[in-house]
Amino acid sequence: MNNPIIIPKIKTAVGMLILGLLCASLVSILIMVFLMQEKLEMGTQLLLLIAELFLPIPIIYWAGRMRTNLGELLRIRAVAPDTLIAAVIVSIGLTVIIDELDRLIQIILPLPENLVQIGEMMQVTDWRSALLVIGVVVLAAPLIEELMFRGFFQRILEYRQNDVTKSVLLSAMVFALIHFNPWWIVQIYLMGLFMGYMAWRTNSIWPSFILHAINNGWSVWWSQQSEIAGFWEWHGHVNPLILAAGILCFYLGMRFFITVTPIAEKREDVVMFEDLADYYNDDFHE
Repeated sequence: MNNPIIIPKIKTAVGMLILGLLCASLVSILIMVFLMQEKLEMGTQLLLLIAELFLPIPIIYWAGRMRTNLGELLRIRAVAPDTLIAAVIVSIGLTVIIDELDRLIQIILPLPENLVQIGEMMQVTDWRSALLVIGVVVLAAPLIEELMFRGFFQRILEYRQNDVTKSVLLSAMVFALIHFNPWWIVQIYLMGLFMGYMAWRTNSIWPSFILHAINNGWSVWWSQQSEIAGFWEWHGHVNPLILAAGILCFYLGMRFFITVTPIAEKREDVVMFEDLADYYNDDFHE
């Protein structure tokens, strides 16, 4: 008898997300205590991001207890190279658009000083800080968040609600709210919508991970006070030519993505958690 692909209840999934946050928070507190004692030179804020690696622990534990396929549960599936290329094109264009959207929102809701200084935690001063920033902010954090929200939570909503649109909207909303940042909630929600769409269409977290990683990578690059600001900005906004190129890139990338990416079929060999006993009984009698 093969291990079934088990879909937990929505309230169970929410509970695992909350437990994951509690695990990450506990690790953050422990790291902060040790940093205060050791007086390490590396930025405290950046090291606290490492705590995000502990977010999936409750999910991994639950999957082990249920003996379900963890890779399927988290949507860890390979996709075609053309799909990944299309995802890169979409990501570049959407990153430009979100940059301008962020500037427009800040006109209405200026960032408080403590958030303006958040870029300091992504400063690269030597090769060790470069490895830490790239490893955590650009790679680890996007991967963990995609596994949690697009791979785990949204997939459960799709099976439980039988409504892809509602599932993508809800998972993107939870993703935005979980960042606890009202000044960036619109930008994060917009990204969550497109990441959710990509994950649903491919039944894989890799296209949405690419979008997430490129967006974070751009934030890291910009925080280094790069000389590109001279031609990138125009009166406090993204240069209209660059913005137009970004919109065109996004449009062509989405068309390419849809063309080369057929909608992944919804798997039928899954077992809802409440039907698990019946599944084992039926399989035993066969």
